[in-house]
Parts: sequence; structure tokens; C-alpha cells
Amino acid sequence: MKFRVSWSFTDVLTTLIALSPAIGALLMYDRLPETIASHFSFNNTPDRYMGKNGAIVMLVLIGLVPLLIRLARYMDPNRANYQKFSKAYEVTRTGISVVLAVAGWGMLLYSLNISFQMNTIICGLIGLMLLVLGNYLTQVQPNYTFGIRTPWTLSNPEVWRKTHRFGGPMMMLGGASGLVAAWVGGVAGTVIFLTGLAISVVAPILYSFLLHRKLNQK
Repeated sequence: MKFRVSWSFTDVLTTLIALSPAIGALLMYDRLPETIASHFSFNNTPDRYMGKNGAIVMLVLIGLVPLLIRLARYMDPNRANYQKFSKAYEVTRTGISVVLAVAGWGMLLYSLNISFQMNTIICGLIGLMLLVLGNYLTQVQPNYTFGIRTPWTLSNPEVWRKTHRFGGPMMMLGGASGLVAAWVGGVAGTVIFLTGLAISVVAPILYSFLLHRKLNQK
């Protein structure tokens, strides 16, 4: 399969945003401790650590995610459909870049003894991103890398359309739970967010299955 990738200002911007923690880590290399907190518990305390060099490598790999998302678009057999929902695609890619950057900078700042509520910030950011994306989900046309991709949506355009129309409000529900979680905080907030997120993921999948079965019975 032949395809040509062209890069835009958005590609450069999202990549720089996602790579900014890795760049910052290299610039502050001598100030960083030998071990860096890489994961935080429900109570916003670190429960997993990595060596400094390993953490920087991880930040570089994470920073390349926006580029991988871009490449996935060009490798998609239905890549022509992306023109029909380009705004939803770019908003998603930018949102992911910002969340990754905030998480990476959170690791670095914590290692420099600047403490804050990591889970609260991440839940709030993801919640806000999902609220925005829920408004765009109905625009997404059939493809293999973006949207609600189940065996039933991919096999039937009608199931795809109706599932994404249903999935938009569900995604916004997940986003709202993230904002509530950021406000509540702690273990209770995390439970609220994970519950809302699970519902927003599982409900459209189940809906697509039931709709596909209903249409095939006609």
C-alpha cells in the first residue's frame, strides 16, 4: 500500500506539546533525582518509581504518540473519510497531547518537590476533553483507527452512524464524571470517574451489538 504523509503546523505543535516533558527533563537533568515517581495512587501519592534515564526514555516514547496517531490515519484503508471529520480528529489529537504533557510535567515537578493533586488534575483534563469530543463524535465516519470500532459498527454503516450518535452523550457522561471526580478528589473521586468512564465505554459497545442483531433480524 502506498501513501504519502504530509506534515502540518498542528503536527509540529502537538508533537512539541507531548515531547515538552522529555525536553524539560533533559534540560533539568542534573537537578532531577536518580529515581522519579512514575505512577500515583488514588490518594495522589507515588506508588511506582523509575530510574531517571528510564523515565526520560518513557517520556520520549510517550511524546511520539501524536505522530503515531497521525501515521495511523494514513495507514487506514478508509483514510479518505478523515476529511469528513478532520476537526474531531485534530481536537482529539491535541487533547491527548495536552493530557500526556501534563502527566509528564507532573512527574518532573513532583520529583523536584513541587507537590500537587496529580489525580485531580488528570481527571479534570480528561473529563474536559471527553466533554468536548462528545460533541464531535457524531461527525466521525467509518474507519479502522478512530471512533467506536466494534465488529458490528465496522460491518454496517447504519450501525456505525447510530452508535456514534448514541455514543456522543455517553462520552459526555464520562467527561462529566471526570469533572465531578476532580471536584470530589481522593478515592471517591477516582471511583466516580472510573464508573462514569466504564459506562461511557461499555454502553456504546453493547448498543452496537444489540442494534446490529436487531437489523439482521429484519
